[in-house]
Amino acid sequence: MPDLVLAAAALAGLTLYMYAQLTALAVLAGSKGRLSKEYVKSKQGEPPPEWVARSGRNFINLCELPVLFYALVAFHLALPGTADALQTGLGWGFVATRFAHSFVHVTINHVGLRFLFHRAGAVILIVMFVRFVLAVA
Repeated sequence: MPDLVLAAAALAGLTLYMYAQLTALAVLAGSKGRLSKEYVKSKQGEPPPEWVARSGRNFINLCELPVLFYALVAFHLALPGTADALQTGLGWGFVATRFAHSFVHVTINHVGLRFLFHRAGAVILIVMFVRFVLAVA
């Protein structure tokens, strides 16, 4: 079980890193006059530069599907003995897809690769939930 918790911690670390990156990029854009206070306040007016917006969208992605992963890890913690080595491996696989998705998103932003990593992670998460339900049934 600790390995699955470590996977969740790694994913949380990625999420916090992306939040820090987004904050730094927004401050940089603001200092260069490329991010208006009006846009930050109301999402009206000139949007932020793509290099800021992309980090923001990636952070939002890390607050969506991974929430289900965190819930699954909590379920495993609540029901000891339900996470075997395969489940842990799948958990790390899910985390790897999120790291890959984030890397692609904030660098080359290749939509096909992003889609591949995002969907692979979703499939892994579905398999993990099915395995969990079968383990407790």
